Amino acid sequence: MPAPKPDTAVAIPTAEAVAPVPAPIEQLDTSRIEKATPPARVERVRHHPHFKSDIWLPLPSVLLPGFGQYFQGDWTGGVYTGVAVGGYLLALSGVAELGDSILNSPSATDPTADPESWAVRRIILGSMAVQGSGFLSAYSVFRSSVPRFQEEDGKYKFLTGNESIADMMVSPVRFDHLKKPSSFIPLGLLAGGAAYLVTDYRSSHRGSDWTFSADDLLFSWPLGYNAGLTEEAVFRGWLLPVAYQYTGERWWLANGAQALLFGAVHYSSDNPFPWPQALLGYYFGYLTHKNGWTLSESIFVHSWWDTILFTAQALTTRWVPSGSTAFRFDIPLPL
Repeated sequence: MPAPKPDTAVAIPTAEAVAPVPAPIEQLDTSRIEKATPPARVERVRHHPHFKSDIWLPLPSVLLPGFGQYFQGDWTGGVYTGVAVGGYLLALSGVAELGDSILNSPSATDPTADPESWAVRRIILGSMAVQGSGFLSAYSVFRSSVPRFQEEDGKYKFLTGNESIADMMVSPVRFDHLKKPSSFIPLGLLAGGAAYLVTDYRSSHRGSDWTFSADDLLFSWPLGYNAGLTEEAVFRGWLLPVAYQYTGERWWLANGAQALLFGAVHYSSDNPFPWPQALLGYYFGYLTHKNGWTLSESIFVHSWWDTILFTAQALTTRWVPSGSTAFRFDIPLPL
């Protein structure tokens, strides 16, 4: 009896076997495809070919507040121009009230000549508004250009943060800075020294008619606030980084240059050797560098330094010696 044959398996074709295998899809080479430039960038480059500037836009903005912003297409230029125009009109109102006296007396706008004159104070406050708006405009133009310098030219890599104008404006009232020795030591020494000089000076003129009043304090604060905010913005916020970049990041040279310039702009016939201002400028530059190129602490110290000195000045000038109507100022203070 023959052995049974094994079952023969019948191969049933599957769908994969029946269907033809597609040819592999060739990968597209995208390396040669030009990427489209975002519309926003096209618009900016076409209308503002010189958008970034660290000198030639900030510099004229000092004298023409808002100039750089207009060139960059920034609407905030109107704010700086508006503040400058308002300050100019305020100063003109004081000049109009003084009339011919401002022409006949070079000291007519000296606050120690007539400390109770609000015409004099309007001239001073208006002039400071014009100057301050120009300083802030220059700072803003420079800082808005920094990101493009970093991306396109590799410059200003050390500027890692960007303080807004709003942040800087609240810096004078950030009293948490008093926890730092770099703030409370210089301000404490100044306050103690000024208090001693003022007390000694006033005690030696006990027979005089002192006219210092609360509005002198209210006048001293905006003077100090403006100086601290706007001078730090232009000297330590703009000129110091530019000097640091173009001196090959030589710190001592850049800080020394801006400090000497800071002292030079405080030169006057009453202050022919402004070395205290130069030293202060160097110290404020040190604070800026110490805090990672942020201005908050230097603005705080600068604002209160000037406020203390302006108040001390008022306390030593607001007296009338017996038999005289002339106001005097006998203590030279570095403002």
